[in-house]
Amino acid sequence: MRVCLDPGHGGYDPGAVGPGGLKEKDVTLAVALRAGFYLQESGAEVFFTRASDRVSWLPEVGRDLAARVEIANRGQADLYLSIHCNSAPTPEAGGIETYSFRQMGKAAEVARLIQAELVRELGLRDRGVKTAGFYVLRHTAMPAVLTELAFISNPREEKLLSDPGFQERAAKALARAVAVHYGLVLAPAPAAPRLVIDNRAVTGVPLQVIEGRTWVELRPFVAASGGTVEWNQETKTIVVYLKP
Repeated sequence: MRVCLDPGHGGYDPGAVGPGGLKEKDVTLAVALRAGFYLQESGAEVFFTRASDRVSWLPEVGRDLAARVEIANRGQADLYLSIHCNSAPTPEAGGIETYSFRQMGKAAEVARLIQAELVRELGLRDRGVKTAGFYVLRHTAMPAVLTELAFISNPREEKLLSDPGFQERAAKALARAVAVHYGLVLAPAPAAPRLVIDNRAVTGVPLQVIEGRTWVELRPFVAASGGTVEWNQETKTIVVYLKP
């Protein structure tokens, strides 16, 4: 089972910005990475449209959305999940809402599970499951869901969104909903640090932190990225072949 997690915005695009200066792109990335490793540990294959603030597409909204869809379609995901924070002109607006393209089907089922888990875990207002013609919901080749975690324009909810504990709970709720839908048992998240190679969550690669630096064993690291490592005994040379 393969999941594409899409942290909304990123790079040139901060998304919505809260009254305290919190950027949507930072929240969505933190939650997506956390959710990804819950799912990876639970037996899913996980990849991201972005795994940092760097984006691979040009700074243009049309190209941005098309690139996210292309990443999901090219990776043949079974589910596409786009993660966002909501915003409104009035600071009183608040709560959680989740979208699918249609009211019926697998995407709608996942959307209902996600909405229920987020509301239960985070305790915010339930704004319901809705339908929308968002580009990323219409053009993905697999069931696609977009969720709005909370209102970054609401000072109280902005403060929650900035809290790593809140982000962790949101991520776990998202992962739990996906796991339930696909019959997986949600596993505990792996201890930090975590490893993403070529926008794919990777586990099982030995690493350790020594004096503030993270050291990763070369052979399993390269193998996890699809490459190979060879040792030339005669010249005492390590040769690394990366996947094209």
